[in-house]
Amino acid sequence: MTIQLALFAHLSGYHPDGQGGRSARPIDVADGATVGDLIAGLGLPDGPRVVLVNGRRADDQQVLCDGDRLAIFPPIAGG
Repeated sequence: MTIQLALFAHLSGYHPDGQGGRSARPIDVADGATVGDLIAGLGLPDGPRVVLVNGRRADDQQVLCDGDRLAIFPPIAGG
């Protein structure tokens, strides 16, 4: 199945197409793959992150569906 993957800030360098940047791009994943499966497969560093699937918070156990948009952000702080 195919999902749209957007990685932000320093995580963008982990996009499998090697192009970096924060725009969502298609990626093929196995049927039944979870957010955690994808994070592990990408080799993202351990640590806190904000994960959204179709604009809603998601945890590592969420199963992805064809056409989903997965966005992953590192922790964000500011003032």
